[in-house]
Amino acid sequence: MAITVEFDDNGCALLTMRNGKNQLSLTTLRQLNNALDEVERNEAVRLLVTTGEGKFYSNGIDLSWITTQSGAVVKEFMNSLNDTLWRIMHFPVPTVAAINGHAFAGGAFIAICHDYRVMRSDRGWISWNETLISARIPVPLIEILQRKLSPEALRESVIFAKRITGPEAVKLNIIDRIASDKDLISECKKLGLKALGNNNIQRTDLQYMKEDMIPRRITSKM
Repeated sequence: MAITVEFDDNGCALLTMRNGKNQLSLTTLRQLNNALDEVERNEAVRLLVTTGEGKFYSNGIDLSWITTQSGAVVKEFMNSLNDTLWRIMHFPVPTVAAINGHAFAGGAFIAICHDYRVMRSDRGWISWNETLISARIPVPLIEILQRKLSPEALRESVIFAKRITGPEAVKLNIIDRIASDKDLISECKKLGLKALGNNNIQRTDLQYMKEDMIPRRITSKM
């Protein structure tokens, strides 16, 4: 998964996933974390926006890859995925997911770990499809779902694995708002900068507050 990071003059870092379905493997998680490292190193950054290119925000775990791996590699991947999700959850600047297309399973997890989420108004679904493929969600990842989704959203998008459109996701409080394709990134930037307002919030203070308000209870490895 090729990932690029662009920085603008207003302190926004735009992280873009650029490899078709943007599926997740150990390699792609390393690339994602390297990109997050680049954002953190830039002290001028005040806001992180993540998005995908094309039809998908992220189509989740690369099943064709993971089903050919040893148990040790699968365990390493799942632990890395969980650590990455919590890294995004506790990231030291405001984070906004610009959901440009479909966000399924692991991709949906990435999206909900942001502080804010904006979906395209005319295209794309967000869903956890594990029920449809006879898969169980690991307990550490269930913790994230229970922290970030309402009971109604859990019922519709996870338990019954419905494909939720942008307008439906707003009603279920899975996302904050919808926007047209051409306005998606600008709306995300506005939302993230509005969260900061005129307050001079320090990165470490914001990260500590996120960790305190959304603590990671399950720290054991999978």
